[in-house]
Amino acid sequence: MEDSMPAFIRNGDVALCVERRGSGSRSILFAHGWISSRRMWYDVAQRLDTSEFTMHFLDFRGCGLSDRPEQGHDLEGYASDLRLALASIDAPVTLVAHSMGGKLAQYIAAQRPSNLERLILVAPGTAKATRFPEKHRALTLAAYGSRERIERFQRAAMSREPAPESMMRIVDDALIAQYEHWIGWYDRGRGIDFMDRLPEIAVPALVLAGAKDPLALPQRVRRDCAGAISGALYVLLREAGHNLPIEAPDDVASAIRQFR
Repeated sequence: MEDSMPAFIRNGDVALCVERRGSGSRSILFAHGWISSRRMWYDVAQRLDTSEFTMHFLDFRGCGLSDRPEQGHDLEGYASDLRLALASIDAPVTLVAHSMGGKLAQYIAAQRPSNLERLILVAPGTAKATRFPEKHRALTLAAYGSRERIERFQRAAMSREPAPESMMRIVDDALIAQYEHWIGWYDRGRGIDFMDRLPEIAVPALVLAGAKDPLALPQRVRRDCAGAISGALYVLLREAGHNLPIEAPDDVASAIRQFR
């Protein structure tokens, strides 16, 4: 990405990549989803004015350019990565988070970090425990290391056709994601329930859902996320699936600009 400044922060023994772009007065921290990386947000970032925004892009442990430790591939481990990235920004922050990152963002927001100003959840995982049949788990994990299967998996989650280079980017990122990350979030992240904590979220929140999302079902997102966070706004993007940052970057960028 042009004019970006990759850097690393340390969460104990784990080095986390946080890329920075722009110099504007509005600070954003982008948190990606499962088997992804900070690069999921590049199409959105290209549509935001760098003179208005300072954008920070986190790679969770096991993803992108961050370290690949054996430990910490669970809700608390990833939450600690996000908490540290947020605390490293010396300004009020809008946290923009997709899928897995969206569930983690709710977990962190409920703890009321001092510099969290707004929350934008994009096709988020909900605070309610999500479990899938063992057959689904086996098929999902069987995609590990296979470009063909990963691309098929990603396309099945989408409704709109992304740009070819964007599709290649998310497949490449899934290919290099650590196996402990693949299985860790599936087994020790999705199934954690903290619905009782959502009333503690005290910042303005915007929730974006894809009308044809087969993973973060829009009715579930509306009920268990937007409906459970006081005052949250809910926007349904028609003809869109799960990977909204690359399916609908114009819509996501517009929401970021307008939610203030």
